[in-house]
Amino acid sequence: MPAGTARAPLLLFSPGVGGDAGAGAVLGAAWARRGLIVIHLSHPGSDTTVYAGQLSKADRAARITAAIQFDQLVARVGDARFVLDEAMRRPREGACDLGRIDPDRIGAAGHSMGAWTVQALAGQRWPGGTLADRRIRAAILLSTSAPYVSDPAAAFGRIGLPVLGITGTLDGSSASAPADQRTAAAAARTQVYRALPADGRKTLLMLAGGTHMMFSGNRSASDATTAHIQQVMLAATSAFWGATLLDSTRDAAWLSGTGLRSTLARNDVVERK
Repeated sequence: MPAGTARAPLLLFSPGVGGDAGAGAVLGAAWARRGLIVIHLSHPGSDTTVYAGQLSKADRAARITAAIQFDQLVARVGDARFVLDEAMRRPREGACDLGRIDPDRIGAAGHSMGAWTVQALAGQRWPGGTLADRRIRAAILLSTSAPYVSDPAAAFGRIGLPVLGITGTLDGSSASAPADQRTAAAAARTQVYRALPADGRKTLLMLAGGTHMMFSGNRSASDATTAHIQQVMLAATSAFWGATLLDSTRDAAWLSGTGLRSTLARNDVVERK
């Protein structure tokens, strides 16, 4: 919860496979300091139980495969809907005054499969329809990809929300991998952004040397690359929420102008459309 007693926007954070409500803690703390209420989700079926116990390689692979199936994505969307419904219904949760939530200012962010969850909430389409929740006004996708679709343009081309995507050049590969493999992995991580409509409200950050787990939002900065990526993530995501949910013209100008660019390293890339 942010300080004070005033009404504030609400954010949901959805973790990747194997994550729980402790995921995204570094990001959540920064967003609360920025003036937003943050709820961290845990998703039964794709949470810490996926990796629990002594598992063989085959058993672990089988659990991961089961956790990333479409039925689990649908269940995750259901979790998010349930939490939003309860947050609007309950006056309090422990020490948290839920009456402070502004129901007209809600955002969602997620990492890896959590980003898939947010894509669905934001309006990703399948041949059978959409799982969109119209309460979501802005979305952050960390280490995302395009699951369960054959035509990204059809799946993502009608998402009209402001979207910030963040990934890295080693997100899905390693520094020792052949150059073509690294290029293919990076392209896969930007597939959703490429398919989003160009409406002036979509931003992509490709951070040099960024690996998959650097974008989970709860890793300590143990080296210079991780520290840089964490600094950029905190600044960019906080400004994005400020621009989209706090109506801050200063944050909007920082995000689209030289402010964000000044935080980037030489080989980092920012794109807007």
